[in-house]
Amino acid sequence: MFDTLTTVMRRALVLGATIGFAVGLVTGLVGLGVAGWPGLASGLVGAVLTILFLGITALGLLVSGRLTRRGGTAAYAVLMLAWFAKLVVFVVVLVALRSQPWVVPGVLLSSIIGTVIASLLVDAIVVGRARIPVTDRV
Repeated sequence: MFDTLTTVMRRALVLGATIGFAVGLVTGLVGLGVAGWPGLASGLVGAVLTILFLGITALGLLVSGRLTRRGGTAAYAVLMLAWFAKLVVFVVVLVALRSQPWVVPGVLLSSIIGTVIASLLVDAIVVGRARIPVTDRV
């Protein structure tokens, strides 16, 4: 039985979210030890933000996969729109969080970086283990 784009992306999203919450919990607990409750909040907020942005990527890939039947340009347009939306929202959120007194920047940054690295590893493992046919004549 072969995997479809939907099953691969669903598997990557579920495992990525699980690992992301684990990284957020670890960085939050380290932040709690270093900076108290603001450190815990910063670690958890960083992980949740990263998981939401990774979800936007998965959603963009699923939508572009459905649009590929209509032509490659539509699929690329959806991916670029998702990427641009993530970039704009990420910058706006970071600017808004910068002025908050409860944010510990080092913990927030380490949580974001840790979650991104962990999700990239999960994505590589999920895609590497996927059984995707090379031809569409199955």
